[in-house]
Amino acid sequence: MIHYIKGILVHKSPMQAIVETMGIGWELLIPVSTFEMLPAQGKECSLYTALSLNQDDARLYAFYTVAERELFAQLTKVSGIGPKIAISILSTLSIPAFIKSIKSGEEGLLTRVPGIGKKSAQRLIVEFRDKVHKLMDFVDISQGMGEEGPLQEAESALLALGYNSQAIQRELKLLNQDDLQMSAENLIKEIIKRLYQRAK
Repeated sequence: MIHYIKGILVHKSPMQAIVETMGIGWELLIPVSTFEMLPAQGKECSLYTALSLNQDDARLYAFYTVAERELFAQLTKVSGIGPKIAISILSTLSIPAFIKSIKSGEEGLLTRVPGIGKKSAQRLIVEFRDKVHKLMDFVDISQGMGEEGPLQEAESALLALGYNSQAIQRELKLLNQDDLQMSAENLIKEIIKRLYQRAK
């Protein structure tokens, strides 16, 4: 089992990264959440990996955090959820948003993931209800797993409105110190305004 790969990032796209180490270029399939954390091409990076074997096909998946890899591993154990849909979940929902949807039984958040219908969402809620605490062991406190503040409240509301998790996360990271003093209601309005402007 390859635990992680450390080397030079030769190529990156929202679905793939190629990391060269000891003269070997490793083709790694990644979620969008990992892509957004990658350094510039030509820089050194380290990614946690998971090997998926399917008949004659072997693919190596890579993740920026241990939490991402752990969620991927748990998802692929669920009937009907293969590596492709697991990556789709990680690309659409942040881990705190996924955990929140499981704990609160919010099917609506899960069905926004490409490839997840109502039955699959219900299956995930049932399967993960007793496993969420294990997943939380891998999540940093800095990822917002404590009491919901204005940022987490705004993110949850925007997800419920149907906005993409990664787009929300990107805008939240661009907020300045004055923005961070806003109430959740004003943060929601500000993020929606920014997302609308980017879509023009």
